[in-house]
Amino acid sequence: MLGAFAGLLSISREGHAAGELGPDGSPLRTSNYTLDLYQGPVFAGPTVTGLAGAYVAISEGIDGDLQNPATPAVRPFYSYTYFDYWLGFGLTFPASLEGVDFFNSGSAINLGNSPSSFVFVSPAINLQWGELGVGATIEAQNYDIGGTNRETAISVTIPTTHLQFAHGLANNQLVLGVGARLLSMSVVQKADTLGERSRLFESRDSGLEVGAVYKPAGLPLRLGLAFRSAIRTEAQYDEDLLPNPEGDLIVTSPTGADLYVPESVALPWDVNFGFAVQFGRPLNERWRTSSQMIEREQLVYRLRRLDRARERQEALRRARSDAERRELERRFDDEQQADDRLLARALHAARLQREGELTRLNRFYVQIAGSMLISGAVTDGVGVESLLSQRVHRSGERAVVSPRLGLEVAVVPEWLKLRGGSYLEPTRFETSTPRVHGTFGLDVRLLPWDVLGLWPADYLWKLGLGADVASQYNTWGITIGGWYPRHRKPPTSIDQ
Repeated sequence: MLGAFAGLLSISREGHAAGELGPDGSPLRTSNYTLDLYQGPVFAGPTVTGLAGAYVAISEGIDGDLQNPATPAVRPFYSYTYFDYWLGFGLTFPASLEGVDFFNSGSAINLGNSPSSFVFVSPAINLQWGELGVGATIEAQNYDIGGTNRETAISVTIPTTHLQFAHGLANNQLVLGVGARLLSMSVVQKADTLGERSRLFESRDSGLEVGAVYKPAGLPLRLGLAFRSAIRTEAQYDEDLLPNPEGDLIVTSPTGADLYVPESVALPWDVNFGFAVQFGRPLNERWRTSSQMIEREQLVYRLRRLDRARERQEALRRARSDAERRELERRFDDEQQADDRLLARALHAARLQREGELTRLNRFYVQIAGSMLISGAVTDGVGVESLLSQRVHRSGERAVVSPRLGLEVAVVPEWLKLRGGSYLEPTRFETSTPRVHGTFGLDVRLLPWDVLGLWPADYLWKLGLGADVASQYNTWGITIGGWYPRHRKPPTSIDQ
């Protein structure tokens, strides 16, 4: 990606004297502003959306990556292999863009585009080796502006990439994580009659994020804390889009209108802390791998192997012929293979035992989660709506607070989970007031599918749905993932 911008020319803001922002509601006639990317609504997968964003303490699977950088190393109760992985792909769409106050600026607008012109995409992957975890997530926002035809409109793409490293301590009772989030914004416009598109402008920078999850074994309580530093990007320009003599970046839309592009975008710093309690099924099982369940057998295996190595060396030293040596080698190899089979059977039995325990844990539960998100200010900021409507809506002049509360119930533990919650979306605008959101979500178990031989034959999939509704606002999202634990009854074979 860096190579694609090797020829770009960087120009500092001090090099030009762009005009000042006008009052709220006035036409946007300058690029001397920063786009405030504060996310008041919960843009996340259906699990997090259904819980109203109160997920910083739960932090399980890829759903927690955007809430807490400790998530990649958090081991759910059903993960007992040394290596494990999690994949996901979420999509969020506004249900309507006509007459809505999507950004809570206090003014209902009609942006003219279809909901598919506003897309929030979040692919993610987590990899775990023991108590070490690595996670990567991209949250991409895409807006089409300046026209009703997506083939000719100008597209503004704002991806934020999270790369996280985390490690658990004391059998995963305390998990610490650190990561980087890379923010960029690019402006793309149709280049020719063939429909090819070219990137005109990009602005990017990075920030730090740290987090922790405390999940004491045997207690129905979990605590979480996360901090992310502020990011303010630096502008880079293409030869097709350089500042004019006044220092402004202007793109002409398909309708002939001048669109003023910001010189930078910003994410405010934020602190997120919360709790989760669960009744019914245990919340914090002490994590251990199937190998740890046979520590005694493994110790005996290693001692026998050491003893056999010494016996082999001594016997071969005393052997008087090649035939005798070959016979000794065969005998010691047979003994070692017999021990290998015993250890494999012990591991197999331990996995069967653990699968049976997981099956018995697949029962009714109620989980309550709460969190508080505090987000900082942004200097010279305006909301995303300013870019889309080309009118000034000053944003981020002060820090804001968002309390969140969610509930999850395993209604039919083997098939269906329901979620609901509510959160307060503070406003970043002087022209608006905070609003209350109601959220809903569900997971439903699907049939097993091996994805054309790429997945285990018994892998159970789930369909996740989530919705978020408030005054003059509504979105919905969908995701596909794994359903855990997999078994409905104790298995007789680990391959069931």
